[in-house]
Amino acid sequence: MKFTATALCVLLGVAGCTADRSASLDDQSVRDSSGRITIGGEVGVLRLMPGDCFILGTDEIEVVDAVPCEDAHNAEVFSIWELASTHWPGSRAVAQVAEKGCVDRFRSATGHAFDPVHVAITGYAPSEQSWDDDRKVLCVVTNHDLGSVRGRVTK
Repeated sequence: MKFTATALCVLLGVAGCTADRSASLDDQSVRDSSGRITIGGEVGVLRLMPGDCFILGTDEIEVVDAVPCEDAHNAEVFSIWELASTHWPGSRAVAQVAEKGCVDRFRSATGHAFDPVHVAITGYAPSEQSWDDDRKVLCVVTNHDLGSVRGRVTK
């Protein structure tokens, strides 16, 4: 599954997907018993979990380079949630619902109020092509300049 995102303050991109989902389901990282990544590796977007840190590369994402949050990274998943099971509502509607949902979930996931001056929220949401199989929204927090950080923003 490939995702497309616009990394502006709170603007969410609607995803584009491929028929071959095998890479999206791969997880080559090593996790401890709580699910935290202890040794980095490529992780497909459908295997990412809240609290996973990674190095965000291009605008199209199918697989990311996941790392322990103590290592340098520029993105962290803070929430994953499902959109309502309805007919395809259109790209604009999906983006609006995903945007609001990610902003609404930021405080409970991090313990901090969302401050668009300091961080950006990027959302990854399903496209019309993937709507029948996938309704997940990935909420990711980054610095505006995509600069590297160490540590975890999620609780």
